[in-house]
Amino acid sequence: MKRNLLLIIALFVATSMSAQFYAGLGVGYGMGASKRANGLEYSGTKTINIYGSYGQGFSPNLKLGFMFNDNMGFELGVSYLFGASQTKIKMEGDTVGQEAKSSGLRLAPQLVYKLDNGFYGRFGLIIPVLGTTVVTGHNNNFMGMGIKQEYTVENKGAFSIGFIGAIGYGFALNDNMTLFGEIEYIGLSIKSGSKTFTQFDLDGVDQLENDKPLNPMFGTTAFKETEYFDEVDDSVDNTTSNPKYDTDKPTAELRQKAPFSSFGLNIGIIMTF
Repeated sequence: MKRNLLLIIALFVATSMSAQFYAGLGVGYGMGASKRANGLEYSGTKTINIYGSYGQGFSPNLKLGFMFNDNMGFELGVSYLFGASQTKIKMEGDTVGQEAKSSGLRLAPQLVYKLDNGFYGRFGLIIPVLGTTVVTGHNNNFMGMGIKQEYTVENKGAFSIGFIGAIGYGFALNDNMTLFGEIEYIGLSIKSGSKTFTQFDLDGVDQLENDKPLNPMFGTTAFKETEYFDEVDDSVDNTTSNPKYDTDKPTAELRQKAPFSSFGLNIGIIMTF
């Protein structure tokens, strides 16, 4: 047993001594890929689907990795998405509108394979760890009452995993510094976790913390907060169809998935140690 343990330790030390560590900084922009019907446009008598992906946007990134040998290695990518605005509702005259924008931190453990001519590929998992999608909207004639409604909703996702892959080229500037450019694909859908109203104003008057809101429901936890599940039971969960619906608890609804796939370009610098 001790001999096997010593062999494992020796192998790990030998591998670590021969490994080539590197770190890199880069920036990228991803266009929406695998777009889904993400909103609606109302034009006259027409209703038109708006397709999009919350994964579209600007993304600075960090690479930390090491090569097992000249060709194979492991890399941990860390990136932060500053998502582009996505239209959810669009109406002629802008009487009603809704926009959404996502941001969040993502981790990407990956395997790397390098060719001797400077080209390389990497593939692995992408895991969102922190992030929100903020939806802002307005309605200039709320409930047909001639009242202007303005609101902000913060959506948070549940644990989700996607695929990431890239093909790139590294140009050696010197023995320790490499300029890289790569084409990257991210295939990702994020499951809904929770939704919270952070603003709900009628004619400029806050309804969430108002002692006398226009509708008493506006000030309740059930209106402000929603939690999402893969399965709900009207006899047990706090759904609006539950006869014992408790307005002091978050409303329960079925979970959905939002599109976050993208296809983009990254450039940056890698330092080898």
